[in-house]
Amino acid sequence: MECNPDDTMQIYLLPFPPSVNRLWRFSGPRMYRTKVYTEWAEDAVRHLQQQQAPSTAINYPIALELAVGRPDARKRDIDNVNKAVLDLLEHVQILENDHYVHDLRSYWSDKVVGVQIIIKNLDSSRASRVLTE
Repeated sequence: MECNPDDTMQIYLLPFPPSVNRLWRFSGPRMYRTKVYTEWAEDAVRHLQQQQAPSTAINYPIALELAVGRPDARKRDIDNVNKAVLDLLEHVQILENDHYVHDLRSYWSDKVVGVQIIIKNLDSSRASRVLTE
């Protein structure tokens, strides 16, 4: 699937990611991925390979929506999900760079298991109108 600004929407499903607090560890001056993060990323890549990902990375402004299913009854911060998902989308070249995400929304959903990612072309003229109103 070619990726271009005229595409209206792309949807992907991923397993629930580890919290941002569990992504990285330090050993002296060196920072490294945790085992939990590495295993999740490998599993998430397998999930994406089974879905129709674009052959060209997104390199234009987009709106990214993350519908997140709660894995259990624990209290969690929704923003702890964003980093792992954004970094993965860049790693697998769905996004050329996550700086193209100009509008980010994440929310809990009882209808999703894991994370449903919805990518929409962000009409830059619409975005600038909102900022000036």
